[in-house]
Amino acid sequence: MKRMLVMMIIVISVFMPVGSSQAVELSIYEIQYTADANGTSSQHGNIVDCLGGIVTHIPPTGRPRLIIQDPNYPDGWGAIQVKDLFSTGVFTDVNIGDWISFTNVEVEDNRGTTFLQYIGDNNPGYSIISTNNPLPKPLVVTIDEIAAPVEDLDSWFVSDYSAEKYEAMLIKVINVNVKDTGYGKAYDNYILASNANPNLICWASDYMNAGKDKGLIYHPNIEQGRNFCGVTGILEQYSGEQDGFIYDYYQLLTTSTEDFTIEQIADLDGDCDVDFLDLGIFTEHWLEGK
Repeated sequence: MKRMLVMMIIVISVFMPVGSSQAVELSIYEIQYTADANGTSSQHGNIVDCLGGIVTHIPPTGRPRLIIQDPNYPDGWGAIQVKDLFSTGVFTDVNIGDWISFTNVEVEDNRGTTFLQYIGDNNPGYSIISTNNPLPKPLVVTIDEIAAPVEDLDSWFVSDYSAEKYEAMLIKVINVNVKDTGYGKAYDNYILASNANPNLICWASDYMNAGKDKGLIYHPNIEQGRNFCGVTGILEQYSGEQDGFIYDYYQLLTTSTEDFTIEQIADLDGDCDVDFLDLGIFTEHWLEGK
């Protein structure tokens, strides 16, 4: 019996490739969730199979990239960016609304953001599970849930990483205005401030916005003092260093012109919501001019 067991072990050892291993199958949540203070994924550096999610955005420029979100995790840790490292155009048959899963992709935290890297050497693959899925509804968050960076002499750094759970998810801030422009590493960030409390701010940018005119730093809707009932986008963390200046901040990235809600239908008192106060104004003026 012992001799037979030894022979089986030898056969297995001969025919199993050295260093081979089967990728672990994980949900986006299991890849993104972390208790690390800096937001680094516990799967960083690992090759995994990802159960995937719905494609919510395909950036119009740059290396092939997908943003996918699993609607089963609407409150956090439910989305991730997928990047084709070598610009092979491999995602040309993928469309917004597709549910897509991946095999043999590498989890990498790069410049503060967690990616699934589609690297040819790892023999990656993907499957379109279904198409024409409705996109997850943006999660409404208060503007102070997206920590704005603190400015120092040689850095912009965020001191609160609690927004990490919203990374790559569709989120929305409401009742805000453009307080200022010209911030960030590429000077393409702008500050959104709460109309209810001007001291509460977050940073946004439009570099993933398919509706931004070519040659413009910002979407045409962005001008200082402009009010919005809502701004929707995906959240990204950016960290890095340039000429001795350190960057580490979250930015709300709009993806289309429709991400800007300028006014709400039936918002009669201009507070960016529709409630009994608006109904009161409506009833006061009922049948006027008849």
